[in-house]
Amino acid sequence: MAKMTFIPKERLKNVRIQRGYKQSEFAERVAMDQSQYSRRETGKVAITDEEWERFARALGVDKEEIVETEPRVINIVNNSNNKGNSINAFEITIKAPNHFFDDINKKMDFIIDKFNSAQQ
Repeated sequence: MAKMTFIPKERLKNVRIQRGYKQSEFAERVAMDQSQYSRRETGKVAITDEEWERFARALGVDKEEIVETEPRVINIVNNSNNKGNSINAFEITIKAPNHFFDDINKKMDFIIDKFNSAQQ
């Protein structure tokens, strides 16, 4: 099972709090549902470049003051064989820049397209 984790955006949160905004108030200011904003601030959802720009404008700061480009993490865990029996477990953790995972996704899409074409 693979799992990606994003790092909470502490710089964004700190500046929001310094400017006196509750999370719900700031979400409204940037025209976003509070739960959607919360997912971005806590790192559960990636923040797009456009959103970083919008957040910076709403806070009255340069984007560089709030942007955090922490690497994403992927954990690969295997604890069973093809028959579902338990075997020696292993876990691999990879930390890499965001573009690393974008490149992997593009390559996987290419492989899947080739596989689907071959099946037809």
